[in-house]
Order: sequence, then structure tokens, then C-alpha cells
Amino acid sequence: MSDKADASLPVANATAESLPQKPKKAPVIPLRIERAAAALVKTTETGLRPREVRRLLLKLSFVLCVILPTLFGGIYFAFIASDRYAASAGFSVRSMDSSAVGGDVLGALTGLSSVGSTTTDSYILLEYLKSRELLEALRKDVDFQAAYGSDRIDFLYRLDPTLPIEDLVDYWDWMITTSYDNASSIMTFEVQAFTPEDAQKIAALIVKHSQNLINKLSEQARKDAVQFAKREVASAELRLKILRDEMQRFRSSSHAVDPTATAAAQVELVTGIERQLIELRARMISLRTSLDETSPSVQQLSRQIAALENQLQRKQQEVGGAPADANTSNPNLSALLADYEKLKVDQEFAQQAYAATLASLERARAEADRQQRFLAVFRAPSLPQDSLYPERILNTVLIFVVALLLWSIGTLIVYSVRDHMR
Repeated sequence: MSDKADASLPVANATAESLPQKPKKAPVIPLRIERAAAALVKTTETGLRPREVRRLLLKLSFVLCVILPTLFGGIYFAFIASDRYAASAGFSVRSMDSSAVGGDVLGALTGLSSVGSTTTDSYILLEYLKSRELLEALRKDVDFQAAYGSDRIDFLYRLDPTLPIEDLVDYWDWMITTSYDNASSIMTFEVQAFTPEDAQKIAALIVKHSQNLINKLSEQARKDAVQFAKREVASAELRLKILRDEMQRFRSSSHAVDPTATAAAQVELVTGIERQLIELRARMISLRTSLDETSPSVQQLSRQIAALENQLQRKQQEVGGAPADANTSNPNLSALLADYEKLKVDQEFAQQAYAATLASLERARAEADRQQRFLAVFRAPSLPQDSLYPERILNTVLIFVVALLLWSIGTLIVYSVRDHMR
């Protein structure tokens, strides 16, 4: 019985082995396990732990980002950088008008420049010191290529002769430093060059061109003020001349030098005629009481009265009405007097305006002379004895500090990103 069972076991085993088996699925390894396995493999390959690798990379980045730039900067400033000499000057824009000082103080406190003050001219000069106009004026007196483009100058500060004028202005901005004090209206500048002689020469030329600019601005303002007053005088003089010509034509056409005096004489004559006429009429009344109308005395007196009445009528018409004779060309005195008085008033007004413009011209000239600007130089450029730039130790320390700050910021960013990826 047992033998039959034993004999059937190989057959069962053979049958079981002959059946197909299901393939087994590969286990899924989580992401942390993969990172751990990778770290384990890396640790096995390098022989270091992950923390030691990070510390090694941190030290290497410190050397590359901080130590090497500081070392290169120190080498440049110690052995390569050229000495730069600085010459400075100080001046102030002043005015002959002492009252403008109060306006300058008010402008300094409020930030607004008053009319006629020197604050505006000071700001113009401040912009002029770094402008293209000054640079082109300096290039006419100084060989910039020899002063700033020599081979003995280091490569960072050497002037390229092929630079356009815009880049040359930017280079000039490196070489000059300006400052302005609103409270005292004092302006200073410092210009750098690679030899003491060039620094002093360029600084002296800057002062010279600054004086020329202020003189030009002052002269232009003076010319504008005086020219305006001259135009007013010319206009008033032309008007007065026109009115005088009209008065001359009026006198020629009216045959009257002074219609006012003529009118006064005519009025006096009319008054005399009226007085005579009153006397004759009184006599006529007295004669008629004793004589009749046919009496020679009465008739003669009547003819005298009629003649005076006709003469009075003509004179009254000449003074205030139409001309007595239509053929006469003389206008009445009333119209002549009205035209004359109008011309006379216009002429007097024009003469007064002309006198006022002449006085304004004199005041404008005096005011322009009183408010004339000038440049008061209290510190002239001197020959430098020692180079002030570059500040080798300070610049090296600044490179180290800046590189250290940048490296620290970069390290913080990297560690922050690494912590967020976990």
C-alpha cells in the first residue's frame, strides 16, 4: 500500500512541475527609499557621509565666490591699478545785488529758486560740469588721449580712442565728482587724472570755462532786460514822431499855429462886438424917444447896428457853426479846436510815455548792472602731491564684504530650496 503511494508521488510531483507558474511582480520602492539607496551608493563610492559632502561643497563655494574674488581684487589694486591724482576747486555764484541773498536762503529752505537769485545759475553750472559741452571745450585745450589713454594706465581705466562721444561723457562722469550745498550756495568739484600736472591743468580749465559760462549767462540776461527796454523806447519814440507829424499837417492845413489862442481871440472879438451892439441899441432907444425914423441920425445908427449884427453873426458862425461863406475853405473854430485838443492830448500822452520808457531803460541798465552774476572762487586748483586713488585696502575690503554678502544670500537660497524639496 505504501509502495503504491510512494510510486504515485513522483508522478504528482512531475505533474505539478509541468504546470505553468504565475510570474511574480517586482516590489515598488518608495521615493525616500530610492534617495536613501542613492545616498548609500554615493557614500559607498566616495567614502564620505552626505553631511560631510555638503560641508565640502560649502567650503569649495566659499573659496570660489569669496576668497578668489578678494584675492584677484587685492592683486589688481596692489600691483595693477594705476595711481590717480585728484585736484579740486570750490566756488560760488554771486550777484552784485545784495538783496538776492535772502531769496537764495528762501529758495534753499523751500526748494524753489526765486526770480533773480543765483540758485538757478548754480544748478545750471552743476549740470554743466558733467556735460558734453564742457568735455568738448576741454578737449580743445587738453590731449585727452595722452592724459587718459596712455599705455601706462591700467586696462580698466584706460580710455579707448574709438569710443563715441556718448561713452566718452560716461567716462568723464567717472573722472569728476561734484557737490552743491543749498544752504551756503557753495559748489565744489574734484577731477581725477593719472599725473599731478594733468589733474591741476584740467581743474584750472574747468574753473575758467565755468567763469565763462556764468559771464555768458549774466551778459545774456542783462542784454535781454536792456533790449526789452530799448524796444519799448523805440515804440514810444515812433508813436511820438507820428503824432508830431500829424500835428504839423494839422497846422499846415488849418493855417493856425495854435487854434486855442485863435479861438480865445475870436471869442474876445465876439464879446467886443456884442458890447458895441448893446451900446448902439441903447442909443437907438434914446434917439427914438426924441426923433422919428426918418431922421439921419436914427438911420445912420440903424445902419451901424445892422453892420454889427451881420459881423456878429459871421463871427459866431466861424466860432461854433458852419462857415459863413460856403466858398471859404476855413473850417469853424469849434471843429478845429476839437481836433487840435485831441492831437494835443495824444501828443502829451505819447511824450509822457516816451519819457517813462527812457526812465525804464535807465533803470533796466542799472538793475542789470546791479544783478550781474560772477563766479567767486575761494579755493583754486593746486598741484596734488600724492595719489588719493585707488583706495587699495578699502576697495579690497569692499570686494570681500560684497562677495561675502552675495555668497551668504546664495547659500541661504540653496538651503531653503533643499528644505522645500524634502
